[in-house]
Amino acid sequence: MPNSNVSPFRRVLCLKHYPTCSLLLAVLFVPLASAKDMPVVNPAEIVGKHGKPDRMESTEYDKPRPPLVTRMYEYTKPSVRITLLANAPWGSPPPYSSWLLMGYQDLKSNAVISQDEAKQRFASRGKK
Repeated sequence: MPNSNVSPFRRVLCLKHYPTCSLLLAVLFVPLASAKDMPVVNPAEIVGKHGKPDRMESTEYDKPRPPLVTRMYEYTKPSVRITLLANAPWGSPPPYSSWLLMGYQDLKSNAVISQDEAKQRFASRGKK
């Protein structure tokens, strides 16, 4: 049940901007995660292991460039997104020589999946 102390206007405002709030929270708390918890990966090794992604998105050359630079590889058939975080100080310019593996997601639901689940999906697909 909604909190009766919160005005309906404020409740709608929070719901309206929920995605923005979520992004802001992610930007604020991702740096707090210990870098030692995220393994260093080479993007070329990911492509060598899983094949060329069906889609690749990167914020390396966005203008303005975000403080946390990400690269995402999307593989349609196994429905896996691999997300990498540039292992560089905030605001440093590209190119980036080191990347951290943030994790794996299901493409359809955007749910986080385990590394074991991602491996299983890639194995059932076979190498491209």
